[in-house]
Amino acid sequence: MKKILSLIIAALLFLTAGGCNKGIEPEPENGLSGQTGFSGKVTFVGNWPAGVTRTHLFVFKSAIKSSGDFSFLNLSAVIDPIPYGSTEFVYNSVEQNYIEHEFIPEFKIVPGDHAYVVVAQSTNPEISFARGDWTVVGIYNINGDQSKPKTLMIQIGKITTGVDITVDFNNPPPQPPM
Repeated sequence: MKKILSLIIAALLFLTAGGCNKGIEPEPENGLSGQTGFSGKVTFVGNWPAGVTRTHLFVFKSAIKSSGDFSFLNLSAVIDPIPYGSTEFVYNSVEQNYIEHEFIPEFKIVPGDHAYVVVAQSTNPEISFARGDWTVVGIYNINGDQSKPKTLMIQIGKITTGVDITVDFNNPPPQPPM
């Protein structure tokens, strides 16, 4: 009897210890809890231009006031390539961090303000940071006005949601300096 009781207690302790994880805390819906980043959707309106080989969402720390600002030193994030002809592209920077996955494993967006978030396209099949290789086709903006870039605010341990951009090929945004 003592052996059976000891086995039952041991089994209950094992099940209790192994099954609690974080107590009654709910699991995160998107699996990104506690991570720092942003997410949103890019919506495309109109016909994609011919010859485009790359489309990415870029985040820059500072506004693009000269061609030199469109550089790796000013870069905060690049989202994985958006497939040609897409009508909608849902993304998050934790799972789709192009620079981290392809080049620099430690490259992650840092908390703080990021002044310029854009969707840009290139006819160059290779990734480049030459301003002349890219056409900005959509800007994260204030109240739908593409001439007024909206600052992306990133908080540590949080995913900033709703970073949505509409790319209207029939009504392109103002271009930053070449």
